[in-house]
Amino acid sequence: MLAAVVLDALGAPPDPGLDRAVGPGAAQRLRRELRLVARRWAAALAPGQAFEASSPAAAAIALADHAGPVVLLAPDIPALGPAHARAVLDDLAAGTGLSVGSAHDGRPYLVALAGPDRLLLERVADGWEALMGVAAERGLDVAMLRPERRLVSAGDARALALDPLAPAALVAQLGNLRPLRRQTP
Repeated sequence: MLAAVVLDALGAPPDPGLDRAVGPGAAQRLRRELRLVARRWAAALAPGQAFEASSPAAAAIALADHAGPVVLLAPDIPALGPAHARAVLDDLAAGTGLSVGSAHDGRPYLVALAGPDRLLLERVADGWEALMGVAAERGLDVAMLRPERRLVSAGDARALALDPLAPAALVAQLGNLRPLRRQTP
């Protein structure tokens, strides 16, 4: 049985620029809606086995009695959807030990493990190099998921506003997006 964990440690730190660009209330609503996207995705992928954790240590505690595959995901990826779930399930079915999707900042946004490997869980928030180092030491087959953009900064919000495939619930929160101010030399 598969387990999924929305892991805060995989997300990017909040950027106050988002609050300035859309307003503090809208930024909070965006962050809440993003977390709901992640929660719904985890619950659909792993019914009855979806959790939330703030740190890799907390994720390990939530998974203490779990023996099957594990998927860890960031709470700030607006494009998370069925294609990601299919890719993860296909990778796991093919016997891949580690599947990783990197965000535009180079940090993982989604990590799938064949099992709750303690060392991989501990290193998941340490970035790409740390995960690949453990995978190489263990001789794991590694798969790459498509890269995605986080929604953390004002620039991310502007990119989302221009994306015709962006989730409507998130775009609705961008109504007060303030235009970039041109700086004169």
